[in-house]
Amino acid sequence: MPKLAIVIPYYKIDFFEKTMRSVAAQTNKDFVLYIGNDASPTNPQSIIDRYFNLGEYQYFDYTENLGGKNLALQWERILENVTQEWFQILGDDDVLAPNFVDEIHKSIKHCDSKNIHCIKTIHHHIDEHDHLIKINNYNIDTVEAKDFFVNKYRGIVSSSLSENVFKTEMYRKHRFEKIPLAWGSDDLAILSFSEYGIIYYDRNTYVKVRISDSSISGSESLNTKKDDAYNIFREKFMINHSQIFPLHFVNKVLEQYLQYCYRHHHSAKYSVAFYYLKKLQLIYFLKTIKKVHYVNSLLK
Repeated sequence: MPKLAIVIPYYKIDFFEKTMRSVAAQTNKDFVLYIGNDASPTNPQSIIDRYFNLGEYQYFDYTENLGGKNLALQWERILENVTQEWFQILGDDDVLAPNFVDEIHKSIKHCDSKNIHCIKTIHHHIDEHDHLIKINNYNIDTVEAKDFFVNKYRGIVSSSLSENVFKTEMYRKHRFEKIPLAWGSDDLAILSFSEYGIIYYDRNTYVKVRISDSSISGSESLNTKKDDAYNIFREKFMINHSQIFPLHFVNKVLEQYLQYCYRHHHSAKYSVAFYYLKKLQLIYFLKTIKKVHYVNSLLK
């Protein structure tokens, strides 16, 4: 039985054929392909049939659009069908290197022996014309999830969903956190799915991640929604994950969270202060409670 599932949450037809072509071109066919149509207005069946025979993939034609409510709900709906030990969620406009599956199988063998639950590959940013924008290669073999998260938050490294391969049992244990536009859901998943452990980097393959006007990352019209979602991401980090991070980093995230709530007249949650209580930082805890109360008082 194949160990790897490639999961494609489909909605946009624009670059879908290039995605399908890259999956069909894999030098190693030892994977199971899952495609979930999130009630798209454009039927992708003719494109799928151009590259795969019936029985070579599992296709789910959903009648309810969940991605419009929250992308992570659409991911999870398809993942309920996955029986493989590892999975990748591939964007419907992203492209795999021809040796992706072959290299991931090598990585899986290594990770299974080391009890590692998260694999990342090099990723290239490309535009709507397939022109290369940037190659993101971290030139390391492993990194602690905590260190990766800090570097991503500080803008030192780049990351997206498609270049990750996760162990399925870790997903079932923790699930994705629900953030509007799933903006940061993948970063929090790396923390929880790895159980704050090691991320293994396979630098012998890559995923091309497309940045275009039709993608969330490239859409300027969604900037306000993305900013709001990123503050929810900060909030979820503070409440659910901050306990393993150093005080100076958590202080910075909290400061930015409260500043955003203050500037945009959003309510703040008192539970973001519990980090300090757990760390026996009573003065920080009381100061944070006071700041949250002040921010929320302005909404009345």
